[in-house]
Amino acid sequence: MQVIPIPCLTDNYAYVIKDDNSKLVGVVDPSEALPIVSFLKKENLKLNYILNTHHHFDHIGGNIELKKIYNA
Repeated sequence: MQVIPIPCLTDNYAYVIKDDNSKLVGVVDPSEALPIVSFLKKENLKLNYILNTHHHFDHIGGNIELKKIYNA
């Protein structure tokens, strides 16, 4: 399993979690979608799960767009 920090906004990170065995991919606290989408495209990955630690905008800002793109 890999945890990859993805810079978001100007002072924040989202974390992509990739399980090499199951090929499942999740993201934790995606404050914006574009950096996550860019990383996933570059790595040829599909998002399966969106996880949030709490509801503040700097943790959920990318949820709606990621859900629309990946149906996660």
